[in-house]
Amino acid sequence: MSVKRFVGANSRDAMRQVRAALGDDALILSNRNVAEGVEILALAEDAHDQMIAQPASPAPVPPARRAPALATTVSAMRPSAPTASRIAERAQQGSAAEIDFAAFSERVLGEMQDLRTLLTGQAQSVPSASQAAGDGTLARLRRRLLGAGFGARLVAELLETPPVELVHASDDLALAWAKRQLASRLLILDDEAALLDRGGVFALIGPTGIGKTTTTAKLAARYVMRHGAAGVALVTTDSYRIGAHEQLRIYARLLGVEVHALEADAPLGDLLSRLTHKRLVIIDTVGMSQRDQRLPGQIAMLGDSSGQTSGQASSRPIRRLLLLNAASHGDTLDEVVETYQRASRAAGAPLFGAILTKVDEAPRLGAVLDIAIRHGLRLHYVSHGQQVPEDLSLAERSALLDQALSVAGDSSFAAEAPQAPRSSSSQRMQALSRGLLGQGRALVSTLTTLREEVAGFALLERAWPLLGYPLEQQQAHLADLFDVVMRRRHLDSVEPAQAMLWTGAKSASGVDWTMPALSLNGAGQIQALPWLIHRLPTGEEARFEWARTQLGIRWQLLSRCPGAVTRECLAESGSTWLATAKASSRVAFDGGRHRLSQLASVADAWTELTCRYRGRDAHLTLSRLAIALPDGEPLTAWFGTLSEAENHRQLAQRYWLAPRDGTPDQSFAEVMVAQLVHDDLPLLTRRAWQRLEETDQTTDPELRLLVATGLAAVAGRLDQERSDWAMDVRAQLMGLLGGRRGRSSQMLMDALLHLLTARDVFVMVGGAGLNAEVSR
Repeated sequence: MSVKRFVGANSRDAMRQVRAALGDDALILSNRNVAEGVEILALAEDAHDQMIAQPASPAPVPPARRAPALATTVSAMRPSAPTASRIAERAQQGSAAEIDFAAFSERVLGEMQDLRTLLTGQAQSVPSASQAAGDGTLARLRRRLLGAGFGARLVAELLETPPVELVHASDDLALAWAKRQLASRLLILDDEAALLDRGGVFALIGPTGIGKTTTTAKLAARYVMRHGAAGVALVTTDSYRIGAHEQLRIYARLLGVEVHALEADAPLGDLLSRLTHKRLVIIDTVGMSQRDQRLPGQIAMLGDSSGQTSGQASSRPIRRLLLLNAASHGDTLDEVVETYQRASRAAGAPLFGAILTKVDEAPRLGAVLDIAIRHGLRLHYVSHGQQVPEDLSLAERSALLDQALSVAGDSSFAAEAPQAPRSSSSQRMQALSRGLLGQGRALVSTLTTLREEVAGFALLERAWPLLGYPLEQQQAHLADLFDVVMRRRHLDSVEPAQAMLWTGAKSASGVDWTMPALSLNGAGQIQALPWLIHRLPTGEEARFEWARTQLGIRWQLLSRCPGAVTRECLAESGSTWLATAKASSRVAFDGGRHRLSQLASVADAWTELTCRYRGRDAHLTLSRLAIALPDGEPLTAWFGTLSEAENHRQLAQRYWLAPRDGTPDQSFAEVMVAQLVHDDLPLLTRRAWQRLEETDQTTDPELRLLVATGLAAVAGRLDQERSDWAMDVRAQLMGLLGGRRGRSSQMLMDALLHLLTARDVFVMVGGAGLNAEVSR
């Protein structure tokens, strides 16, 4: 006998079902809260005793033996045809439930047998829970990342808050998610043309034998091919290595560019002052081990020359590019970057970026990419051979990550993260700082994605800090803030709006404000651009006309059927509308007046759609019926039945009224679904309003409403969005709340509050480059 599943409205109801089916001595295996109520998995005691007594798993019952029994039962009842059909359907559902839990039943009984064997002293290998979990998608992804060479710290950071969608996903989907996370953290040179056109003075630094001289020639060649040889000069300070000067002279002669050799400890500033007419100057420095005590002095020489040149301030600072050997061990690379970065900061400025060398010799690229990510180094170029200039290419995120993740098999040198108790105080502090930097990187990635994907999020970011200002300053900034909204200044990247969602004055109980209007883009996705009603033109018709002319709105999504005058104005302007209606609304049909709820059964089926409604994946069935209003105007009544996608339990019944304008198209269905799935926006806004009220800071009501509505809109968009970027952002946001929580727009909105608060903290301390990212 298989494990049985019972679902009740509450625990008492579920236990009643268990006793009725299995008796008072049933064995309860588990209970948990589910969307339908309470779920209990139980097994009859006699079946448990029988199966425990038999170590071998019982043979499954063939389907052929089950079918006659089911047929006999149904035949004996002799119901009418419709009843028989429903009974057969229920029987099929019950059979499917047994099949669904067959694997679970077998695993549970196997674990019981293992426990029995252990207690009786029989030596037998019993797989642990951690070993069982080791075969999961995330565990395999973890091994894949470690095998590619990525460090345990970065891997732990990536997998700390994975999306719930990955729990049962394929390995390919999990790997694609990991690649997106790595790509969002990996900095690269965005515009080589701008870099070369701007020129400047660049010093290539790094350990010995890393390929600085060859890379110098390759960089010069890329410039020569674009701008010619006249504007570039090469400088070598390597007087230690035999033949270093001559090697660079050969390259310079082949390229037709100037070359200058500088003796050890000679001032660099004098030479650079004579080369101010050169647009690009590349300095090939002496190679030094990261443990060489002379290293800080050599880097300081570069820093000093960028600040003063023979008593005169230099207008061209030296930008230091660190070369990293892609074939080196991760610990070595970590030490190199830390030492050179520390020396560079002491010289006046951090490293400008990095160039990867010997990529063709590296069996695994994960280590060097890990170092670049964790230290925030921007990769400019990748060197993969000795040919000049062919073997130097721009760093490309996708290509580098594909190469790193394509490595098959585990690495013999992949290590776990060191245990904290064995670490010294300084190591613990270092681990803490790295953890904070990791959080900062995730924060930057999340904020950047939201700016790029959610229209109006940049406005929310701009309004958020004002909440912490004194009331007078809040009000002083409001005029400019609303000018941004009303005139859409600085919002050129916002996609055009197609529909306007008007939710009505009494859309949320317990508040004294009117819910702002929100626009939807062409795909029916909400935009975080709240339009405060009292700042719009007075009168319903005037507001609709403003939305049409100023924003190009085609659809007006209303909370009630408009009056005759408004309908006439909308028709004359070419706008169309869709209004939600109550079940008790009376309309004319077939010579009489009926409530909409009475007409649902006679409506004509139109289409079926999938959507997400209030935290659940849902199935929407739409039907329509030609009706008329009491004043005689012909309209179409729309009926929507929402049911849960998983178990088909009905969630809601909704009604709409719309003009009777030809055959509805796909855009009509999109706006109808958009209006339906966002009917909780007033409640979300009220929740955000209350959260903002919990602070001691006095806030201007308009500013508070603008921020609250923006938070609600972003949360609603994230809950509805099915794209990969939204899955990644949801995982990061839910990780801020801690623990495992179900996905819902309410939880996402709370997480957004945490996100913006964390952003403020990182900006104040200047962490992870957030000042440059979020203060712009």
